[in-house]
Amino acid sequence: MRPPLVWLAAGFVPVIALATWRIVVPPPLPSGDVCGEVLGPTVLWRLGLAAVVLGSVAVMAVFLHADRRTLLVRWPSRPVVALSVAFALVVGPLALWLGPLLAEPFFGPVGYVVAPDGLALPAFLAALVVALANGALEEITFRGALMGWGGRALGTLGANALQAVVFGVVHVGTDFTGNPLPVMLAVGVGGFIAGVIAQRTRSLLLPIAVHAAFDLPLYYAFACRLG
Repeated sequence: MRPPLVWLAAGFVPVIALATWRIVVPPPLPSGDVCGEVLGPTVLWRLGLAAVVLGSVAVMAVFLHADRRTLLVRWPSRPVVALSVAFALVVGPLALWLGPLLAEPFFGPVGYVVAPDGLALPAFLAALVVALANGALEEITFRGALMGWGGRALGTLGANALQAVVFGVVHVGTDFTGNPLPVMLAVGVGGFIAGVIAQRTRSLLLPIAVHAAFDLPLYYAFACRLG
């Protein structure tokens, strides 16, 4: 059995992997020329990030002799499954509608087209892949590894608070044109709430579903940009 501090340190490894990928492999620049490319640069970049980060989680799990339950990667009760589907169906369309309005004060104009002529279905499939990949990798990294493994050293509340702070900090980047502090605080609070939900349901399914729904605009903002 590894000491608690070793479990905590292992929880930071996927966070480091995530930050390193973003530095070494910058994301593709926003463009409207690749909208509808299911295996375009935006999708491939996000899948590469997911592979690196989740791969680091797998390596640390082997090192710790940890099973998936320590990461809260398990199927929850039927009511939680139903709630996950319901939230995703409500949050997804709202995120697509409100995304550009909420992003503009911090990132500048972020106009995009959701249903380009003849490309509505492939664009949606690409957006779904990006959203699911990002939602899964970030929930497993922060609410799974950092909170789940870190709880052995910091306790439930301490580990949740830590992952929420780190989650907020890693979402501050060079693409901001406005004050990043409100975004960092909002993301951190959202991360803390997701941590509470994961702890209560003993599963990451509901946080992943809601997170992916919120992230649906990501693909459109990068690959289907107007102007």
